[in-house]
Amino acid sequence: MIDSHCHLEMAEFEADFSDVLIRMSDSGITHAISIGSLAQNERIEKTVEIINSYDFIFTALGVHPKSLYNDLPDISKLFEHYYSVNKKKVVAVGEIGLDYFMLKENSGEVKTKQKELFKFQIGLAATDRLPIIVHIRDAYEDAIDILKDYVKSPDGFFGGVIHCFSSDDPAIAEEFIKMGFFISFSGNITYKKNEGLRAAVKNIPDEKILIETDSPYLAPVPFRGKRNEPSRVSLVLDTVAKLKGTERGKLDALTVQNTVNLFSLSGISGFYPSVAYRIGNSVYVNLTNKCTNRCTFCPKYQNGKSNFNVRGYNLKLDKEPTVDEVVSSVFRYYDFKEVVFCGFGEPTLRIETLKDAAKTLKKIYADRYGCGGLKIRLDTDGLANAVYERNTVPELGEIIDSVSISLNAQNSEHYDRICNPQILKKGVKAYASVLDFIGESKKYVKEVTVTAVDLPGIDIPYIANIAKKSGVNFRHRKYNKVG
Repeated sequence: MIDSHCHLEMAEFEADFSDVLIRMSDSGITHAISIGSLAQNERIEKTVEIINSYDFIFTALGVHPKSLYNDLPDISKLFEHYYSVNKKKVVAVGEIGLDYFMLKENSGEVKTKQKELFKFQIGLAATDRLPIIVHIRDAYEDAIDILKDYVKSPDGFFGGVIHCFSSDDPAIAEEFIKMGFFISFSGNITYKKNEGLRAAVKNIPDEKILIETDSPYLAPVPFRGKRNEPSRVSLVLDTVAKLKGTERGKLDALTVQNTVNLFSLSGISGFYPSVAYRIGNSVYVNLTNKCTNRCTFCPKYQNGKSNFNVRGYNLKLDKEPTVDEVVSSVFRYYDFKEVVFCGFGEPTLRIETLKDAAKTLKKIYADRYGCGGLKIRLDTDGLANAVYERNTVPELGEIIDSVSISLNAQNSEHYDRICNPQILKKGVKAYASVLDFIGESKKYVKEVTVTAVDLPGIDIPYIANIAKKSGVNFRHRKYNKVG
């Protein structure tokens, strides 16, 4: 387990800090994210001391909406100072957000200042390509408006979590999930009065759930009213697993993987960031960030910046995964029907790993779940034959059930301009190679789909007709809609 949100720097832990860590370990909590505050008199140096003394504790940096601070430039200066010397341990900007709890009726100025602070710190996160940890209390409507703008910002969205979720409205949770946020639950989910919150958690996908203590606050039942600590995150896990009808061990592993994925945590034994992520009933596998093309419409490269975030998942790989790492990451999820080799690179550039991983996944799935079998899909640019200078489709056809091939142009001239193929071999005609790949796929793969993105200048009906003449399916993709 990982306690994804606690405050270990606080004075409440001074007397027995070592014992707190021992109880944490004894309870199966391997790592924690202890929030660091850049506000006045909130012990940032203590946070830095902790993260540099214990390799299993990470931090985030930010100013809580109700904390005191000098001014916005001062926050920026402090953030850059502490982040620059602790980059491996600072995994997010937070906690930041809005808190209208117990504000007086004449509170317009306070709300305006909180919004200004929130937006400013979101800007810090975008600049450094970090996720955000969001605190919201009695302010969901305003927070959603601000976060919607952030998700659509040209500066990029780099993921985040709604910390200590407290709303009993399923529609609010659904709104955050649509934007790509994770939802984190704390000890308040165990409180008797929170039946609405317990009902809401049932509708949240397991792959979007994090667990936390927010210690020293919000101790779960039966410790309510006492000081909270990381060891008690296990009680939050127990409650969430029971409410969702999910096996505890499965949810344990999955919430760890969720935390690793969101914060790109490294060094967590057996868990690998950016390798596998779930959307709907499919698990997507990210084999490489390398690509055969550099398409003008690719969301990785917009406005002169790189952004590897898809629906809250950071897909920027620190290293390319092995077959074992792929298999381990995929089976953190369950009740899925399909594995898609896709990611933010071209999977066929690692064709041997792709084939070995697909075969292994199918075998394990068959052994575990029996009849039906696991479907494997490949999303590709269709240039594998040009890369390897041989027909790769027969060997791919042995292990994939369907293939989606990006065409994205009605002729070679448009293709070279829009997709900017990086194949430098003399005499290679990229567009012709994709067309050939489509034809070969029809022979060897059960289901073949040609896709095209609706960019200006792309003749969608013409490309759809190419697919029809080839005897394959066609899918019209919306620009900037990923996953």
